[in-house]
Amino acid sequence: MLAFLAAVAAGVTVGGILGAIATGDPRYVIAWSFALPVSIVVAVFAGLRSASRAVRDAGAAASVTRPTAGAPALARVERMQRGSVSDGRAPDGRAPVDLELTVAPHDRAAYRTALRATVRQTDLAELQPGSIVVVRRPDDSAAGVVLDLAPTADWARLRDAERLRSGSERTVPLAADAPPWGGSAPDGDPDARRDAADDGSGRGDPATAPTPATAATARRPWRTALLALVAAVTAVVVLVPAFDSIGRLSRAVASGDLSTAGVVLGDRHRDVVDALVRETGGTEFVRIGFYVDYALASAPSSPGALTIDGYEYRYDRTSHGGPEPIQPEDPAAALFDADEVDFTRVPEFIATARDRSGIADPDSVIVSVERSPVADDSGERPVRVLVLLDAPYEDAAVILDPATGEPMG
Repeated sequence: MLAFLAAVAAGVTVGGILGAIATGDPRYVIAWSFALPVSIVVAVFAGLRSASRAVRDAGAAASVTRPTAGAPALARVERMQRGSVSDGRAPDGRAPVDLELTVAPHDRAAYRTALRATVRQTDLAELQPGSIVVVRRPDDSAAGVVLDLAPTADWARLRDAERLRSGSERTVPLAADAPPWGGSAPDGDPDARRDAADDGSGRGDPATAPTPATAATARRPWRTALLALVAAVTAVVVLVPAFDSIGRLSRAVASGDLSTAGVVLGDRHRDVVDALVRETGGTEFVRIGFYVDYALASAPSSPGALTIDGYEYRYDRTSHGGPEPIQPEDPAAALFDADEVDFTRVPEFIATARDRSGIADPDSVIVSVERSPVADDSGERPVRVLVLLDAPYEDAAVILDPATGEPMG
């Protein structure tokens, strides 16, 4: 669960960073700023849990972990001999032991065999002579067995019951009543019996048996792929609101002019106005201004009202900013209908202003659509397009007729 949460947080982080780069939207900045530490903390806890599980699995393996294959059987420890000084001791405190066992499989007669194993110090008490233990037989045709010191609940009950039996009640006979495996080794040669039990396959050594740790390792590539998929899907979901912005940015990069991904120098002025119309609830505006990455508008507080509020389009969404600090003296005379202006011609208006002003490569461009403060010969205040161009050594303001695209006197 922690790993899943870490993958989700990582996906939010990646999606937030990409969204912030593509749009500059502070929501994405907040998202990845919050998700990044969360993903780090959760990943640390997930790593600690995995490490503790690995230690636990290693401990289980050290005590001769339960094999995942082989028929279980009960066995009696007839003889246990600690490894000699020359055998040494494993760095983690384990020690080698030589065991002589009487094994009582359910499908054949009991037999004697020998086993060398490496166990923890705390497991030695279970391996004293006379103790009943559970073993597994990886190969029914060979004498070799593997200790199972953590058997299933059913076999643990059978083991405990056998420990209480005596005399004829025993299911594991005494060593004197059980022959060695197939007579393959003389009774008096423990080393030979041990070699016969090992059978050359290495299965007599529990270190070679499959363990929970190795099984988890085998599953890890699939788990890693699943977590990577979760992170990728999460990042895509986070980026869904920014798909349009990412698409515009990609096209701008391909064209070599990043400014076209913005608002004023882009090609979506009509879409911006439509979004503002939905926000205001009407098509009447006092002013609509297009800037590098956003648009500002002044419009009635509600349809039909004569109080003017500010509205904003930024990051592909609109917002209502509240009352304008300076209200027009005659709001009704200042209003114009946005449907009467062809906003798809804004790029054309900008090109005309550049040509008329002689500023071919301005540092900034602002386009404002509003009524002229001065009435014309008919006594009305005509709608005008004001294009402001700013360059390092000069600036210009060009006023155009939105109907004809020509300069207005």
